Amino acid sequence: MSISANIAEGRAKNSDKDFGRFLGYALSSCSEVEHHLIVARDTGAIPESDFVSSISQTITVRKMLYGLLKRLSITEHDSTVKRSTVEKSPQPQAGPPTALGR
Repeated sequence: MSISANIAEGRAKNSDKDFGRFLGYALSSCSEVEHHLIVARDTGAIPESDFVSSISQTITVRKMLYGLLKRLSITEHDSTVKRSTVEKSPQPQAGPPTALGR
């Protein structure tokens, strides 16, 4: 429940950076779930088959969170590049052209 709550709370924030921070919390919650599953298996509270299935699902969720974080960082980088390109229009350069055609 903590994983999905962190995702929902982060999505309600105003920026991708804040959303990413909450995705980090969700990743930490994945580790917490993994720990609880190991303890449940080791104490005999759940059978091995349930443990294997649940750990597999936890790993899948973790991979999806990492993928979303990566996507956010690419999007954030792209929007930063676009903003700086718009904000800083190229200035004409004085002097002879270089080998790159400037």
